[in-house]
Amino acid sequence: MKPNAVALVSRPDKARVQIAKYLRDGGFEVFECEELSIASRFFGIVVVDDPDPAALTRTHVQAWIKLTRPPRVVVVSSKPASWKALALAHSDHVFVIAAPAFGWDIVDALRAGPADAPRRA
Repeated sequence: MKPNAVALVSRPDKARVQIAKYLRDGGFEVFECEELSIASRFFGIVVVDDPDPAALTRTHVQAWIKLTRPPRVVVVSSKPASWKALALAHSDHVFVIAAPAFGWDIVDALRAGPADAPRRA
């Protein structure tokens, strides 16, 4: 796992392009995808939550944080309150940001320590 490797899991749209550019400009190595199979390869995972398959997204996030060395997962969601329980239970690894999110909010969440991580759920 590279210390700056980040997976960006999202639909291939304009928002994903903008987030990926911002992350790359911030020094991250970004892997863009619609689905992620090997989460352990990444220090961080940014998920842009699609409200339709939200249950599937939640299942993936729960599996990722059970890894031996869980990645930092930043969820950008239009319904951040629905992520509150998971974010509180795993506050060292799961950070939720209300959509639409600014690039710097995502970068701050990826770089933040457990005590100063932004949690907006």
